[in-house]
Amino acid sequence: MVESAALLTVDPYSRAFQRDPFSTYAALRAQAPVYQVPGAEFHIVSSMALIREVLADPTTYANSVTRGRRTPPPPEVADEVERIRAQGVPYVPTLNGSDPPDHARMRRLVSRAFTPRALEWMDPVVTQIAVELVELLPRAGTFDFIDTLARPLPIYAICRILGLPPGLRDDIARWSDAATASLAAAPMDPQRWIQTEEATLDYQRAILAVIAERRSAPGDDVLSLLVQPDETGETLSDAELAWFVRELLVAGNETTTKLLADLVLRMDDRPELWRLLRDRPGRAADIVEEGLRLASPVHGMFRRVTRDTVLGGVPLERDATLFLSFLSANRDEDHFDDADALDIDRPNTRSHLSFGRGIHVCLGASLARKEATICLVELARVGMLRVEKGLPLEFAPTFLLRGVTGLQVRIDGLVGEG
Repeated sequence: MVESAALLTVDPYSRAFQRDPFSTYAALRAQAPVYQVPGAEFHIVSSMALIREVLADPTTYANSVTRGRRTPPPPEVADEVERIRAQGVPYVPTLNGSDPPDHARMRRLVSRAFTPRALEWMDPVVTQIAVELVELLPRAGTFDFIDTLARPLPIYAICRILGLPPGLRDDIARWSDAATASLAAAPMDPQRWIQTEEATLDYQRAILAVIAERRSAPGDDVLSLLVQPDETGETLSDAELAWFVRELLVAGNETTTKLLADLVLRMDDRPELWRLLRDRPGRAADIVEEGLRLASPVHGMFRRVTRDTVLGGVPLERDATLFLSFLSANRDEDHFDDADALDIDRPNTRSHLSFGRGIHVCLGASLARKEATICLVELARVGMLRVEKGLPLEFAPTFLLRGVTGLQVRIDGLVGEG
């Protein structure tokens, strides 16, 4: 394997790549599965085998990454950005930015809220929210699927699960956008930087107030559990909770929203899947799992090389940064037959990497699956969604969280009619 190919030039920050990275990734897998991005400080790793190799060795490939993950603020607003940040909570690495032993401690303290037993009570919560949102969908005319269902569903659910005041629902999308604005994205303009930092400070003030309330008067929600000491008497600090909850809000919102939108797009010409959902709602889980493989809502993760090593025949120096493309691995022809096809009977679908693997596997995977599965079942009760033709699809300006930003659809009668 070679580090680069003479005729292959990849720019993950380009809008063309963000709209359609699939043919580029196929070329990378074939020609340069460990590829140094020109002018950037990271390599892209694109094959299933090599990404699994990295994920299986968290000692050599660390999760604490300082380069490549985010773009820095431009010099003209750097001082103002620091002034705003100084008013809030200093950054504390949580699950998505830490390594053992800190990662093990954090995961132990938060995973008690995400055990199978702890998740059971969330089923009726998610179902009620999905039923109410689907009932509000217009039965005639077009509507934006993301604004009316795909985004509100996970936001409303996580608000209820965490015990956040309903008045914060409208703020969560804004806070989530601020959290991801500089994530694997082209440089933002100075004014946008100030807006995102002010939104982050706004979030911190709001969540710290809720944390203080839960410490003094716990309720029956996840945040009330997280503020309590564990069996060893250890507790999470306010800063750790603030950054972890933000991570949870962003991951929950982005994953479910992008997964549902991508599934509706893929099912637009597959009416038999809508009929299957109506007649056999138990198959919804299979549709969601294959949808996760194809959508890969979180496109991938960064890793830092901790020692000189070789990956796929490519020498890597200590402190080199890797981007592990789960999106590419999930379409690896050496692992999945007819990898670009939506096949809900695929025998190895669950071997996908959409939620990662190993010690850093996504903590909220069960909740995301639950939200998407329940949503599809409720949608199939009222009809099949058809995407409006002829409208351009706009994709988020990042190669890390790929997905459409809007999706005009209509309900096409009851499933099986017409």
